[in-house]
Amino acid sequence: MRAALDKKRFGPWALVTGASSGIGKEFARQIAASGINVVLVARRESLLDEVGQGLAKDFSVRYRNVVADLSQDGFLDKLAEATNDLDIGLVVSNAGTGNPGEFLKLDRQLLQETLRLNTMAHLDVTHHFGAKLAERRRGGIILAGAMGAENGVPCMGRAPKSRGSGVRGPRPYCA
Repeated sequence: MRAALDKKRFGPWALVTGASSGIGKEFARQIAASGINVVLVARRESLLDEVGQGLAKDFSVRYRNVVADLSQDGFLDKLAEATNDLDIGLVVSNAGTGNPGEFLKLDRQLLQETLRLNTMAHLDVTHHFGAKLAERRRGGIILAGAMGAENGVPCMGRAPKSRGSGVRGPRPYCA
């Protein structure tokens, strides 16, 4: 059984980052099933198009795709410009990733981009849309984190801290 979202509180639009696949895609489906229009944000345009068209067909909602790499500086300007005309009542900040493998063998720039994606993107999205939600005096923000942040994944010792979790699972030595 699915719980319907209150369109008056959380609509008429919602925004989901990381919406092209996985949990983000399912968040978008659940929101659209409640009759709320969805802004889909991710890097892969073809997947966003597929998700958006599916939501429109299955749930008769409108969608808007915003192609953006949230690991790059300046993404927020593009996202703000693409959504300024919408009354967004629910924000799901879900974009994120991990980089399994031996830490010292991973590219430092990749690690910095992952850190930006898993921390600063959530901060930027929450700050920008949080101000709008406070002004409208209703709505919500959902911050989604990496599963490895809670349970621990071998050779992913840096992922939990980059996703904001203080919970630590057992970690093998992977340096």
